[in-house]
Amino acid sequence: MATFLKTVLSTLSKIRKSGRPSHILSFGDSLGDNLLLTTLARELNARGFKNVWIKCDHPKLFGNNPYVKLVLPYNTLLSTTVLNLLGVKTASPRYTTYHKETDRDKIPEKHIILKMADSLGLKGKIDTTPNFFFEGDEAQQGKLADRQIVITTSTSGSLVSMANKEWYAQRYQQVVDSFYPEYQFVQLGAKNDAPLNNVIDMRGRSTLRESAAILKNSLLAVTHVGFTMHLARAVNCPAVVIYGGRETPAQSGYSCFNNIYSPIHCSPCWLHNTCHYNKQCMDMISAATVISAIKQQLQNPSPLVADELYND
Repeated sequence: MATFLKTVLSTLSKIRKSGRPSHILSFGDSLGDNLLLTTLARELNARGFKNVWIKCDHPKLFGNNPYVKLVLPYNTLLSTTVLNLLGVKTASPRYTTYHKETDRDKIPEKHIILKMADSLGLKGKIDTTPNFFFEGDEAQQGKLADRQIVITTSTSGSLVSMANKEWYAQRYQQVVDSFYPEYQFVQLGAKNDAPLNNVIDMRGRSTLRESAAILKNSLLAVTHVGFTMHLARAVNCPAVVIYGGRETPAQSGYSCFNNIYSPIHCSPCWLHNTCHYNKQCMDMISAATVISAIKQQLQNPSPLVADELYND
């Protein structure tokens, strides 16, 4: 009873301070998926819901975001009794379910943002672009060199690392060598990611917001499917994304990026680490293919156009 009353009082105190939320969203610990919650918060705001809360242990993702009223730690206890009485909708938007016995995610039948939107009843046109907002001159601190390009080599720093999302470190190195020293690569990622030569090594050395600023000041990013891809889109940094065949760009990506996808017989498989074909989808993507995509982007830069999808 004491815990119940304490939770009720704590919930009422938060509502008294920040107003009654229309929605409280949460996902878990994944940075990329939490960043996608900014898309949902903006879409809710556009439909008249001006007080959206998020439960997440990465509050800096949502700093200065006008569509998010309050960010609470993920494990914050809130009174369901109070929330239900006030008509507050709580949701943990998901787009797939992982099956451990097969090491496979259930393949979503439409874009993951639309799947997440379904849990909130969001219909009609939805802009899939996530948001990230800087403060003051924060973005300017991300300029580390002239003509900089961001590169990442691994998903090792992700909440759930997936071998089937990863290309080959030696081919990433070939990409760097092809453009160095005309362009300066900045390597982002976890400190135990495969290191590259002739880069500014920021593995494990940049905060979330510093990484965003570095992307903001870069000509483009060369990366795999994951948080860096979503963050690049949020700060309007063009990208060459090495998809392979685990999933399709139409399921999780942005059409304004140069997405290198392998449409072979077994793709999209949505497998995490198991592969019955020796990662053929990644193996068929040569360094020359990625180099060509980068050159095309550098020679023909264009504004990033938002993807407006229709959710019925």
